[in-house]
Amino acid sequence: AIPAGEMVGLIGPNGAGKSTVLKLISRIIEPTSGQISVHGRVGALLELGAGFHPDLTGQENIYLNGSILGLGRAQIRQKLDEIIAFAELDRFIDVAVKHYSSGMYVRLGFSTAVHTDPEILLVDEVLAVGDQSFQAKCLEKIAELRRKGVTTLLVSHNLPIVQDLCT
Repeated sequence: AIPAGEMVGLIGPNGAGKSTVLKLISRIIEPTSGQISVHGRVGALLELGAGFHPDLTGQENIYLNGSILGLGRAQIRQKLDEIIAFAELDRFIDVAVKHYSSGMYVRLGFSTAVHTDPEILLVDEVLAVGDQSFQAKCLEKIAELRRKGVTTLLVSHNLPIVQDLCT
């Protein structure tokens, strides 16, 4: 059990099951046995490009991901400019994401996940892909969400980040 507002880090060697745990919590995959209870809206940034349709533009993928999270079109429209600005993709937002670099994917995915009012945020090692300034921006956003009481599960191989951020 993870109390609301806690930030938990999952560390371990490759193949230990860290990402699988996040996929189970986000209901991307179902457990073969046992039970997982999740209470709250989940925002997940699990793997590069997960949840994006390659033929849709960045903007269309924001609407797609927002609707998957249960937000209405009006709610997404209200946050659209903020999502695009945070991702710093203004010039590319109307380009199909199949033409995005891995860094652009991360920017769009992270920005969408954190701006759709999650109560639970799942972050899987994807911050290792972005550039240094964007990583710092993401870490500040994660800290802001933590101050707002968002429960966060962070998978990382970066032990200092886990030690600094996690409760």
